[in-house]
Amino acid sequence: MKLISYLQNKSWLSRRNITWLIDQGLIFLDWQKIVLYNQEISNGNKVEIFTKNWNKEIFCVEFPKEESDTKIIIFNKPLWYVVSKSDPNNKTIYDILPSEFRNYYYIWRLDKDSHWLLLLTDNPKLVNEYEHPRNQIEKIYIVQINGFLKQSDIKKCLDGIKDEWETLSMKNIKKLKNTKAWMYEIILTEWKKRHIRRMFKCLWFNVIDLQRIAEWSYKLWNLKIWELKFIN
Repeated sequence: MKLISYLQNKSWLSRRNITWLIDQGLIFLDWQKIVLYNQEISNGNKVEIFTKNWNKEIFCVEFPKEESDTKIIIFNKPLWYVVSKSDPNNKTIYDILPSEFRNYYYIWRLDKDSHWLLLLTDNPKLVNEYEHPRNQIEKIYIVQINGFLKQSDIKKCLDGIKDEWETLSMKNIKKLKNTKAWMYEIILTEWKKRHIRRMFKCLWFNVIDLQRIAEWSYKLWNLKIWELKFIN
């Protein structure tokens, strides 16, 4: 599992806080200063965090959950809530989740201005397994944009678009039938920060609405906004 993901869920620090502490050389793994944002950790590692006043907090990494004991919930995320443990400027999903789920780990975050399906689990190993690029797990979205995509635009989406030194692509994209608006179903097998919005921005379109409706075999079914349920 990534150190940043672990600390986001274990310490209630935001990603911004953690990356700042790494930049300042204030996080240590087994007495070695952390310099990489994508640092991996495993069972038995010792993580030390120093604050500005050199107060120290220590975490002994432990992933005791077995897969058979793992709990997963589907949450219908509302708009305008940040998927983060803490954010000084915004309300987070943990502000509205029931208290028994405050220590759950999220899988594939959703942007503040995106909504619907979000998976959470009490097993951090599962987060790493699901999010690892080698697994190519499909995520399905419905997106509404402010215009009609030409065939050449669709080809660019499938072939890949370069933005900010990254190549962004979609596995599939198709226009939804029987809709007055310009709405498309999109399938991704990777996920980078604001992936879909960045792609459409490169094509000179604005995203009006973005909903995630499925991840792998998990679907939202009939869950209402803010509702959640356990799944097997």
